[in-house]
Amino acid sequence: MLKNTLLAAACVAALSIAAPLSTAYAVEGTTELSASEQQALDAQVLAVEGLVETYKDDAAGLQAAIEALVTDAANPELAATAVLIVFDNSQNPKILAILANNSALKAAAGNGLGAAIVALGITNPDLAAKVSAIVAGSGDAEMIAAAQSGADTKTASINRQRKENRERAAADGTTGDSTPENDLSPTTI
Repeated sequence: MLKNTLLAAACVAALSIAAPLSTAYAVEGTTELSASEQQALDAQVLAVEGLVETYKDDAAGLQAAIEALVTDAANPELAATAVLIVFDNSQNPKILAILANNSALKAAAGNGLGAAIVALGITNPDLAAKVSAIVAGSGDAEMIAAAQSGADTKTASINRQRKENRERAAADGTTGDSTPENDLSPTTI
């Protein structure tokens, strides 16, 4: 098992030296990536491919993992771009076979991207808009629709939780903090 893992890692390393995994997309606003940006994007592509392999039989798990990957990434724009590369233009035969055998995974990835956009929008609306533009710019109608669905679901969930918190605070006779929590507006991708 360890031998196979090391062999696979060596093959991936050799491929990434021979040719970038992610030459099909560029981060929005750039025409060419620097070597370090290309390496970072390739690393994100490998991370997304790992998620596809891990959650190949669990669309809900993949959705949550994609949301977490993009939301928690040091560069969410790069992470979103990596998701699009894997689901729209993968060159990995193993990933292509997994995706061909489970069409729900692409919808799950789009839902995860949409949920991440909403989560990012709470603390950094400009960054959320950039990630949204990357998804919209992909031109993949299926991915865009899935991202919109994920954004709508996440927005409704957050608004429902905020409403429950307000009702609980009112019932307890507490007001909580002094910052009012307004419901989120729908996100358009």
